[in-house]
Amino acid sequence: MNGLSKTGRYVRKLVRGATLAIGGVLVLLLLYLVAAVAGTVWTAAPDSRQTDDDTTTIYVLSNGFHSDIVLPVDAAAELPIAATDLPGRLAGTRYLILGWESQTAYTSLLALTDMTIEIAAKALLFDRSVMHVLPYGGEMQGPGVYRLELGPDQLRKLVEFIDATFSVDADGRGELLPGITQGYGDVFYRARPRFSLFYGCNAWTGEALRHAGVPVGVWTPFAQSIEWNMERLSNR
Repeated sequence: MNGLSKTGRYVRKLVRGATLAIGGVLVLLLLYLVAAVAGTVWTAAPDSRQTDDDTTTIYVLSNGFHSDIVLPVDAAAELPIAATDLPGRLAGTRYLILGWESQTAYTSLLALTDMTIEIAAKALLFDRSVMHVLPYGGEMQGPGVYRLELGPDQLRKLVEFIDATFSVDADGRGELLPGITQGYGDVFYRARPRFSLFYGCNAWTGEALRHAGVPVGVWTPFAQSIEWNMERLSNR
């Protein structure tokens, strides 16, 4: 009986510990979600110097999971991207679709269904980051495509922010990841900072837009954070 009593106490402690651990995780998850909602709706101040004259059209894309920034190819000329790095050498290119992401996730996944626990864990634990560059020659339209008009100073700030995201060599050239592609004439470059649970692709998109003076949420960890802000801006 004494042995059974000890076993019972051990099981109760184990159950209590597991309950506390699960409860702690749920509380942290709830706090994360509350912070995400607050960061989404609490918007940064707009650039008061923006004018309606001499604007450049850019786009923000969202597939419900990941977001990208789209620049006209001429506006992206200052970025450390060599035409010779790209399979198509920019032939027929109107835009560059630029997406920042975890190196492990972005170079391993062709679809969200390819996600595994191992890939997710490595990505969220301060994985190295990459910049995905996809030349595009078509029209920007359809679900998840959001249009923004930026003044000259806003565009300059946006390009400066994106430029600073690239890791470059001693000659200032982007550090290409050779042979890694999703098969659409795209390439990957090493980037910075590191990817994490608190700073992912959508947080990067939000920071880039805020840096350009676009009044989006102060923390945008989800694609839905970006989408909500883009819808709000389009309805102003």
